[in-house]
Amino acid sequence: MQSCGLSQADAAEPSLGGLRRGAIWGWVLNLRATWHVAHRRVGGMLRYAALLGVTAALWAQQWEIPILDRAPLVGGKQDTVVTIVCPPADVLVEQVVLSYALHRPPGGWDPWDRIAYVNVLTEQDTFEIARIMTPYSRECGWEIDVTPFRPLLTDTVRIRAFILYWASGPQGYLVSLRLRFVPGQPELVPYRVVRLWANDALRRWPYGNPKDPIERYVPPRRLFIEDSALAVHFWALLTGHGQGNTDNAAEFSQKTHAVVVNGEEYPRLLWRDDCAQNPCRPQAGTWQYNRAGWCPGDYVRPWEEDITASVRRGDSNTIAFRFQPYINYCSPWWDSCVSGITCPDCNFNSTGHTMPWYMMSAYAVLYRRAAGQSVGEHRGAVPVEFVQDQYGIVLRRRGSASVWQWALVNLLGQVLRSGEWHGESLRIPLQQCAAGVYAVLLKTPQQQVYVVPWVP
Repeated sequence: MQSCGLSQADAAEPSLGGLRRGAIWGWVLNLRATWHVAHRRVGGMLRYAALLGVTAALWAQQWEIPILDRAPLVGGKQDTVVTIVCPPADVLVEQVVLSYALHRPPGGWDPWDRIAYVNVLTEQDTFEIARIMTPYSRECGWEIDVTPFRPLLTDTVRIRAFILYWASGPQGYLVSLRLRFVPGQPELVPYRVVRLWANDALRRWPYGNPKDPIERYVPPRRLFIEDSALAVHFWALLTGHGQGNTDNAAEFSQKTHAVVVNGEEYPRLLWRDDCAQNPCRPQAGTWQYNRAGWCPGDYVRPWEEDITASVRRGDSNTIAFRFQPYINYCSPWWDSCVSGITCPDCNFNSTGHTMPWYMMSAYAVLYRRAAGQSVGEHRGAVPVEFVQDQYGIVLRRRGSASVWQWALVNLLGQVLRSGEWHGESLRIPLQQCAAGVYAVLLKTPQQQVYVVPWVP
């Protein structure tokens, strides 16, 4: 299939007299968002006018990328995987926000509070960037800061949404996901995310089993930290599950755990004491009871710790994790347990006595100073007039002494045509362009760059 006379294979990487790829991609993202809004509201030439009217405000917009729109996880289907396109790493953003919402499916809700999470899938590994505990039978939505995972949210990204539930009928959930990239000029940016330890809802780490200690699941890690790293953070999602055990662990038991960096401990009490104040209320069930790191109907707050003071740059570092010592005496793990005497029932069951376990995703996030600015190169309104006819687009400028560079790009960020603009007018023939949204990028000798959107 051809686009504006060029095949996809022939389309060049974005380039406009040294203009960075990230800057062009920033415009492309905004054109996409603008096109979706205009497409819903108006048609024909009014749609074109709507695009032109927002050109001057392109840089003020946030970049929203839809991922899922009421995707059904029903009838036993627990996950779905989609591929999206995110801005390249050299597009600077202040914050990345994941919008997560649950809706009621036609067959009704799965009735319990379930573990849900969002993964980024790479060729080498799986990264959990958000965890949500579903509410008891109601719709809710959350805004979750996932900025530390910006190094993974670049270019083409595979996203997985998962909910651990067991309903085989029409019950379940409808899931909506969006990513919002907020433009900005941060002082430090994350550039590397290293997975330290991780399990999931199906690979459970038992807590309190002397025959299978949880420490074996979190061996110490060695991590080389570059001299360029100005900050290092420990970032983890950690939640306790299981009940009816000694201390009612691990869901309803307050325990203090610690990350240990080169021998220095950073302890934290794993406990949510505000479940009754959860905005996602009221719910059915026991939603108001406090729990180990989570509440029904809320996202899991990450454990984020600045460990910069304990690391050695340009050297290998040891990062370990210490769970609070604990033995579950009310379990089949303890040989001296006697049902009805030492505890009500030594055996686990599917109701009030379930295995104590932890779910953890832990990472080291390395930060460095932002390398340069890929936003804000657009200055002011477009100083040209332009008209569209059956042959393409004609641009006219005020004053003709200087030579401008121009490039035609599509929504993939590919440069389809480019050249120099001499004189007062410039005609770009576009008869072979497929239906869609394009932009003409104009660069002046003063390094000002302007965007002219075009809809054939």
